[in-house]
Amino acid sequence: MAGSPQAVADILAALSVGERLAHERAQKIVALAPDDGRRKQQQHVAAREGENASLMEARARELGPPEVLERFEPFFREFFEHTVPADWLEAQTFQYVGDSLVKDLTDALVPVLDPVSAEVVRRTLSDRDEQDAFALDEITGGIEADPSAADRIAAYARRVIGEALTQTRRALNETDAVRTLLDGEEGEKRLLLDMLDRHRARLDRLGIEPVE
Repeated sequence: MAGSPQAVADILAALSVGERLAHERAQKIVALAPDDGRRKQQQHVAAREGENASLMEARARELGPPEVLERFEPFFREFFEHTVPADWLEAQTFQYVGDSLVKDLTDALVPVLDPVSAEVVRRTLSDRDEQDAFALDEITGGIEADPSAADRIAAYARRVIGEALTQTRRALNETDAVRTLLDGEEGEKRLLLDMLDRHRARLDRLGIEPVE
């Protein structure tokens, strides 16, 4: 069942801002690619993020005024400013971890959105298997080629999830949208705990021990 229009507008606005900044990050990562093949693949990722950002923002503007997007931009900007990748391997770690967190959020929210918004979110944020597979291959291949990079990548991955959870909590304090859509504070808490559990499982697949 769809939630309140205002709650849905807030959610779409927040996701829209995140997707636009993800597009900007994906474009910058192109310059870190070590060869033409990877550069073209990253350009494809950036182009898709741009298309997704435009679609998501259009739906967000249909549901709420422009200022609703501005409410959430500071939290997303801090997240991206605090997680700038130093090289190609960190960039792919950012995409792998970041995309997965977004998908976790999407899985929880799509069932409680109105049909149009749910379809927009599904189209823009859910289907990332190709991107995830590419990033995971790059990370595992990079660590196999240089085992000394494992600790650095582990630290960076923890930084990404730490910043994501910090800024998500700050954003949640600005709106009751998630509480409204997920039936209260307990639903919101379950969402955050589920995101953290899934993140731990992904780090395990990379051979990274998560911090409790």
